[in-house]
Amino acid sequence: MEETEESVNFITCAVWVPRGAAKTNPEKVEISKEDLARIIAQTKDNIQELEEVKEEDYEAIENEASATPGTSKKALREDDTIDFDSRYQLKDYDEENENEDKMKQLLQLGSMAIHASNEEDPYVTVKDDQEENDSEVENHAILPSDNLIAVGHVEGEAAILEVYVYNEEGSLYVHHDILLPAVPLCMEWLNYDPCDEQLKPANLAAIGSMSPVIEVWDLDLVDCLEPAFTLGQKAKKKKKIPGVGHKKPVLSLAWNRQVEHVLASGSVDETVILWDLQHGTVAKQLKSFEEKVQGLAWHHQESHTLAAGSCDGKVQIFDCRGDDETCKTWKVEGEVEAVLWDNFSSAPYNCLASTDKGKVYMIDARQEKPLWTLDAHTDACSAMRLSPKCPGCLVTVSSDKSVKIWDILSETPTLVEHQDAKLGTMTCLASCPDLPFVFCMGGDNKKNNFKVWDIRESEKVRATFCERVGLPADCEMDVDQVNPVGEGDSQPQPTASQGATANSRPKFKKKKGGHLDRRRKI
Repeated sequence: MEETEESVNFITCAVWVPRGAAKTNPEKVEISKEDLARIIAQTKDNIQELEEVKEEDYEAIENEASATPGTSKKALREDDTIDFDSRYQLKDYDEENENEDKMKQLLQLGSMAIHASNEEDPYVTVKDDQEENDSEVENHAILPSDNLIAVGHVEGEAAILEVYVYNEEGSLYVHHDILLPAVPLCMEWLNYDPCDEQLKPANLAAIGSMSPVIEVWDLDLVDCLEPAFTLGQKAKKKKKIPGVGHKKPVLSLAWNRQVEHVLASGSVDETVILWDLQHGTVAKQLKSFEEKVQGLAWHHQESHTLAAGSCDGKVQIFDCRGDDETCKTWKVEGEVEAVLWDNFSSAPYNCLASTDKGKVYMIDARQEKPLWTLDAHTDACSAMRLSPKCPGCLVTVSSDKSVKIWDILSETPTLVEHQDAKLGTMTCLASCPDLPFVFCMGGDNKKNNFKVWDIRESEKVRATFCERVGLPADCEMDVDQVNPVGEGDSQPQPTASQGATANSRPKFKKKKGGHLDRRRKI
């Protein structure tokens, strides 16, 4: 028996869940035969719709090509997908099934039965040991000191939502995972659940994907097959059902933490939509863009102020109170990859923007030109995050495979630390909301593509930032766990002080047959 090497294996997006937001014991979904039949029927309809949409898209492209002199049909067909292929390496991601037998096998879910325990399975003669059951329940429990991390993962032909557990002791493991219907491109955590009549705080992850429909998944459910709710609807011409929301893939999401029923989304269709989560409807649509919208961020004090960055090289700040699209615009060099507000700046209107040229801009919303421009990386600065608790601590990651830590507290930003994260091309970055110096990041290294890093491992970081949050600068980090190194990595084994990787797992019994099991051949 030998393992087959996956054609693709990379992380697309990640978001942290605050401590205390998750249930101590997530519920395990039990699906009735009626629900299973409904899901199978819906899956068949969705696949048929996708095939119809592809045919309609090609017809529209051909019509556009014939109406535009000097433009080849092939060039138009490739135009909308070339950016995704280059960034997410989707050339090898096979969206079409090779034959009808494979499709039938995929849809034959009814032949598979999953029981909560061996006691309920009539075909299992050896029943569960009670001590083992109690141990598994204990391992599944999420403690008040634990953070969850929701991670978008593409492995082979599977698109997966992985839910990690992380704590300060260095433990990092997959608690459960969910098979997604489309490649996830962006993710946002929110605790507003319109399905709860009492509007109790929830634990949800909104996911933007290659589909124009936004899916919101309940992270407190294990083995769920469908989202808690969705935003938007695909148009069905044959059934004369109009589309709602975006028309193309969703690239960015931002939840308004002050007005909790509002979620903003940016898309390849060159629009931003403000969603009313309470009713699941479009509250407002912003169309002041000439290219794809890749970055969104709500202001931390003014709930009506939204920053947006698009591939036309523009950063725009909108006042969303009125019916018009009142905004102020700044032109930057390259496509805008990400935007965020500086929560700790003495000027509350300072906004950061990164571009595919490796530059980072500091913009004061009250001024016409950026305050400063930083040549942060040699390639696209794909993501950046500020520490949620330490003023001036900025972390950036790039397609040049590096992660850098900056001090931006003064008028002139300075480089504090620079490392190769050994994750391949860096695709995402997220900061822990409860810890000032803990970040997670992902890339396209097939053998090691996800990492949680406490940046205090760097002596330079400790000397620069620790005193700002009341920690001694000369403290040494505890070393209590060794992380294994992936095959082919000649580097020495990193310790827990050098960041917990996805290979660091406690003694935890993960069920066999999950989405992460590799296919094997004889």
